[in-house]
Amino acid sequence: MKLEEYKSGEYIKMNDYKAFIPSKINYNWGWDDTKLDKLLAEANRQIGELNAYSLLIPNVDLYIKMHVKIEANKSSRIEGTRTTVEEDLLDIIDINPEKRDDWEEVQNYVKAINYGVKRISEGFPVCNRLIREIHKILMTGVRGEHKAPGEFRISQNWIGGSMPSTAVYVPPPYTEISECLSDFEKFINNEKIDTPDLIKIAILHYQFESIHPFLDGNGRIGRLIVPLYIQSKGMLQKSCLYISDYIERNKDTYYDMLTRVRTRNDMIGWIKFFLEAVIETSKIAKEKFRRVVKLTMEMDKIVFELSVRSDNAKKVIDALYNEPVINRKKLCELTNIKESTIKNIINCFLDNNIIVETTGYSRNQIFTFKKYTDLFLK
Repeated sequence: MKLEEYKSGEYIKMNDYKAFIPSKINYNWGWDDTKLDKLLAEANRQIGELNAYSLLIPNVDLYIKMHVKIEANKSSRIEGTRTTVEEDLLDIIDINPEKRDDWEEVQNYVKAINYGVKRISEGFPVCNRLIREIHKILMTGVRGEHKAPGEFRISQNWIGGSMPSTAVYVPPPYTEISECLSDFEKFINNEKIDTPDLIKIAILHYQFESIHPFLDGNGRIGRLIVPLYIQSKGMLQKSCLYISDYIERNKDTYYDMLTRVRTRNDMIGWIKFFLEAVIETSKIAKEKFRRVVKLTMEMDKIVFELSVRSDNAKKVIDALYNEPVINRKKLCELTNIKESTIKNIINCFLDNNIIVETTGYSRNQIFTFKKYTDLFLK
């Protein structure tokens, strides 16, 4: 089927509103648009380079941990949370009570990503069961915990407005969810079609957001499916492509493009936007990895020249890569170095601008490996 001939679905009359039922997507998709060909080729090239680059970096999993933290922050911010990345790196005891609900939602997102990545690495496919499992992790113990974590909805939901009749968008009635998700899952794992994987995941993301199968958390789960699908298809051996930062920076366009698919059948326009997100995100990820490699080389040289024992200083630096926002007690625990020695190393690091103290207090101080965190935030 040609993307140019795509029909998005139909609206059905309910009581005092109309609900949208998206068309099925489990087809072998083709197209005539040459610009789409060019974008797809460039996106595949960028992902290929990112994959190669990630495999060359020592301790790459350590640096991917920061990518995951930022993805969790950005994807959650799209839904309204307001913690900063630096705050998300703190322990909950150090978080302003007014932001603790937001902090917990971001931590759940991190857990959900890590769980999904682990399941995929074990050979489990992206499927409705995995999506429910991830959703349960995302929503348990936070503000959406009463909205059936891990279960597809059995009531109507809507986006915008106080009720379906005033909503911006009303997804399919719950009675249609099973059939919609069955087609969705078949398309994910249909090996008989040769639709390129990046085209498939673009379509899948749109379809998931249109189905909106959960009472809450649909946006975050839909964005989380993207890196899991890419990993499952072997395009990246390390899960290091997260597009939520791009989406947050282009949020209005993102929502407009999804809406255009439903209202104008413009699936090609949405896929182009998605591929542009993949291209830019891949470039940024490669550049961040390059900067990390440069920083680690600089730090190794600086640590060797410090006035404190280099082996202990190296242990502290390695701990800071793992926990770049940290207090003295936790640093002692991670390094197994006694507190008096840690205190000397911290003072030395402060004097050499390796870390900064962020609270301004003389007690209960928090230190940030700003040279490292800035690489991911700029």
